[in-house]
Amino acid sequence: MARGAVVGGVERINALSDGVFAIALTLLALPLATADIDEDRVAQDLLGLAPQFVVFALSFAVVGRYWRVHHRVFARITRVDGTLVWLSLLFLFWVALLPFPTAVLGEHGDTAAAVVLYATTIILAGLSSTALWWYAAVGRARLRRGAESLTHEDTDPEEIRRGLARGLAVLAGFVPSLPLAFVDPGVAELSWLLVIPLGPLVDRWSRRPGRRGRRYFWP
Repeated sequence: MARGAVVGGVERINALSDGVFAIALTLLALPLATADIDEDRVAQDLLGLAPQFVVFALSFAVVGRYWRVHHRVFARITRVDGTLVWLSLLFLFWVALLPFPTAVLGEHGDTAAAVVLYATTIILAGLSSTALWWYAAVGRARLRRGAESLTHEDTDPEEIRRGLARGLAVLAGFVPSLPLAFVDPGVAELSWLLVIPLGPLVDRWSRRPGRRGRRYFWP
């Protein structure tokens, strides 16, 4: 057993995480559920909700992806320590917060402030998710002398690299929208589509040998 680690904590974190994800996914639809629709102009009001629905769908996909990644990560983690618990709580904080910037973006998507708020929340969630996986699989052993990683002994280094690469792809897709938001919020929102091609590119980069910085960050 890894020194300072606790067996059995994984199930408790998973239970808490599932609850937070379920509540966050439900709250994403709250602006739509509470929208004011006039019975004399139902069609027009429904069309007016289109931007909010698009933002809801985007956030639902983002939260759903993070839920999938979170479960994939914890399927490889066998024990936890205090640092991993706090990293998990930090990640869940951003997930729980996401309904707020989603509602703001749905109402004020044409403003730089709304775009920056939304993108920043996604970026911080991605950073905390990546930090969690890195600490569990690599960081603990490198930061604490004599400590072992918190993952299964048979965890493939290639799997670790790919997991970290996926997190970096999300960050790379949303970071450019921060300065773009002050130029054109609409273009900034379109830049989020960069996540789609960046995923395979970063994943391919993670497989290449001899990467600079591998000694410190990659297994």
